[in-house]
Amino acid sequence: MYLLKVRVDQHRCSLAVTTKKCPVRAEIISYILLNDEDALFLVKTSDAEYVTEYIREVERHPNTKFIQVLEKTPIEASFIAVVSDTTGIKAFENSYCFIKTPIIVEGGSKIYEIIVPSTSYLPKAYANLNNVGQWKVIEIKSIGEGRTGLTEAQRRALKIAYDLGYFSERREVTINDIAMALGVAKSTAHKHLKIAISKLVERYIQEKELEKSIELL
Repeated sequence: MYLLKVRVDQHRCSLAVTTKKCPVRAEIISYILLNDEDALFLVKTSDAEYVTEYIREVERHPNTKFIQVLEKTPIEASFIAVVSDTTGIKAFENSYCFIKTPIIVEGGSKIYEIIVPSTSYLPKAYANLNNVGQWKVIEIKSIGEGRTGLTEAQRRALKIAYDLGYFSERREVTINDIAMALGVAKSTAHKHLKIAISKLVERYIQEKELEKSIELL
């Protein structure tokens, strides 16, 4: 599983476009897709100088269908807005990518944090983004169960197998030796070691696919 940060220029979204004129940093706390074209956004922004102007510009934009200020002070505000632009959200959701909120809005762009189960979903997401606007992957990293995704039993089996020389060019130990060192049955040691090796190979292949997908950007 991977976590990506992707900056997307969204020239149709009033929440993003108006941050070019008003240098604010807003956060989309949550959203609901109302239909293919419209989305309801809950937005929070904090900027002592531009918060009032930002809300005014969002309201004036032709793609804003509705806006309601929920709370406002001289330095921050929260509001809901119905905006006719779902392109960025659908680019990810239609590619089986989960959008983690908040979505940062600044400089005419939205910065999405995306959780994706496999690198195999990324090419479709990238193709969809090409229809939205200019975009760039800012950060990408692996997440999930530990760094390798191994259980404690699998890690122990792998470590002891390595320490005993099981992976050396001249293998002088057997699964039975590893089982004795672990204090478990031979079948159990074999199962833990087999699954651990399989996970490591799978991770290696995924990382190579990830490197390839980034090279295509």
